[in-house]
Amino acid sequence: MRAFLITIPIVLIVMSMSACQGSAGPAGEQGPPGSVGPAGPTGEAATLGKDELQLVLQQLESDFQADLINVRAADSGRLDNTLHGLIEATRNPAFKERLSRLDSEIHRVFNAVEAASSDPETKQALELMQGIVVLSSVMNAIAEARITADGQASGQQPMQGQTEASVPPKWMPEAYTNYFVREAIRRYESDGLDSTVAHYNTTESVDGQWYVFMIDEDGTVIAHANPALVGQLASDVLGPNNYPTGAAVAASADENGAWFDYTFTNPATDSVETKHSWMVIHDGITFGSGWYEEGPRKTDAPAYTEAVVQQAINLYEAVGLEDTVAYYNTTESVDGQWYVFMIDEDGTVIAHANPALVGQLASDVLGPNNYPTGAAVAASADENGAWFDYTFTNPATDSVETKHSWMVIHDGITFGSGWYEEGPRKTDAPAYTEAVVQQAINLYEAVGLEDTVAYYNTTESVDGQWYVFMIDEDGTVIAHANPALVGQLASDVLGPNNYPTGAAVAASADENGAWFDYTFTNPATDSVETKHSWMVIHDGITFGSGWYEEGPRKTDAPAYTEAVVQQAINLYEAVGLEDTVAYYNTEESVDGQWYVFIIGGESDFTIAHHNPVLIGRDPSLRVDPTGYFYGDDLLGATEAGRWVEYVIVNPETGENQRKHTFAVLHDGYIFASGWYEQ
Repeated sequence: MRAFLITIPIVLIVMSMSACQGSAGPAGEQGPPGSVGPAGPTGEAATLGKDELQLVLQQLESDFQADLINVRAADSGRLDNTLHGLIEATRNPAFKERLSRLDSEIHRVFNAVEAASSDPETKQALELMQGIVVLSSVMNAIAEARITADGQASGQQPMQGQTEASVPPKWMPEAYTNYFVREAIRRYESDGLDSTVAHYNTTESVDGQWYVFMIDEDGTVIAHANPALVGQLASDVLGPNNYPTGAAVAASADENGAWFDYTFTNPATDSVETKHSWMVIHDGITFGSGWYEEGPRKTDAPAYTEAVVQQAINLYEAVGLEDTVAYYNTTESVDGQWYVFMIDEDGTVIAHANPALVGQLASDVLGPNNYPTGAAVAASADENGAWFDYTFTNPATDSVETKHSWMVIHDGITFGSGWYEEGPRKTDAPAYTEAVVQQAINLYEAVGLEDTVAYYNTTESVDGQWYVFMIDEDGTVIAHANPALVGQLASDVLGPNNYPTGAAVAASADENGAWFDYTFTNPATDSVETKHSWMVIHDGITFGSGWYEEGPRKTDAPAYTEAVVQQAINLYEAVGLEDTVAYYNTEESVDGQWYVFIIGGESDFTIAHHNPVLIGRDPSLRVDPTGYFYGDDLLGATEAGRWVEYVIVNPETGENQRKHTFAVLHDGYIFASGWYEQ
């Protein structure tokens, strides 16, 4: 066993060295994007500088050396954390991949061996060996990556006054940017202002995406990779959509150095990208440089929106409230469908693409159908950022669309922006209905129950045939387009022929949403029509809305009959058998010549009929006045439905007439109704 255990680390060390073997890319090949910043080093293996190496070695010594001899099972977690920390600390994808692969393979083999042994002493020895192999593997990876204390293998030529080992690699963009600016200051200190300005106004000074810009004490750009900007006031240097880039950059800089993120043209790609600039004021002169990354595209609307809001916050931090408000109140600040709106601590809109809204209280900003958009947006925002969806006018199309807004409260100011999408049209009635209900839930989440109820009890909230109704946990209607229904129990809200509409609607709703079809008065036409309602229970409150369609008329007797039967089945599905039977045993359920009867269950007896004489009658007595036994025809009903003809009394005329009955088998019961020949 001991010989076997001694063999394991040797095999794994060899394996780890093999795992490290990775060929460097060809010279000049751009490396893959890092977790921060742009592409990795060109054509080089992962590298660290002398200072960085010393930190790594100190980390290894502090975490491994003292306890390596006395490693216990509990120590393995600390060893893992050290390696994982090293893995996450590097931004070079290739190096990170190698370390990750090593870690996974070492643990896989040791765990397999440990699982095969039940001896505690062996397990402890395996823990010790695992620590040794981890240490050896990391050192092999470091060696393979050509990290040495003697120098840097990045291929970057040192600038004046620099040693090779102190030049950070470009795959560490913050460090490289910082170094690039320091070198500009060193050049200024050694060669003077004129020479430094002359150097950084040459194309030779540009290092890929890195170049130095300089701004003098008067705010004039005196050095830049773009000669068109040299001689301009920094305050006149504008970015995309006339963003006051120069003013913000100049205002952000200080003697200790500061970062500022914005969008600008990358000279290496000639495209607009996100730039991360580091600026230091030295002797009254601002020295700056930065690196670029692609940043979110408009095709990724949520990420792009968040970036727009962050850029507004960055501008505020740089130039203050007054200049930020001034910029976002210009038409130039509008980026297609994206614009920034701002609301101050008093709830006043201080910046918006629509100048008519500036100066209004957010609570007075209304959307279509007087929806309290401003109040909801202001109430939704928080310091961590929040989304709110609503309908609003898209300035790019001048049409009402669904807007998705991201709002962040910063220094008490709400910064927001969003993007639009067409959203469902009324021609797609089911989708539009679901959107209406969701918007009601969104409003409730933003402003609370009281304000939501108040809004949906107004006539302005009615959108043609669409209106929102709400039922509380006690079953009381708290919001409805018909004020006569507000305050009633849902179970007391009745439809035509005293159909228990409210009870059925309330019983159908659930947290995932549900549809229920019934007949009700359409407020847009003031006529009874078929209504298709979508209901969602949220926080115990039922939110619902629906659309109407004319439905079959009594003049189309077969279609009307089928609809009557379907409505009976719908009621059964909503409120159950007992309440359904109770309703169809009433005279109020009779609709002219149409009435519903129900057969079945455990017998073939009639269990619901408006004529109590027929309830529970012997099935063998289903014989019409002509002597025709129609009982078997009724009992032969299928789930698809079956038409049956026989002669029976028409309750509307009191005379025997030929009846056409449509019978459907559902859940073991036969639901039927019919019409009479005149």
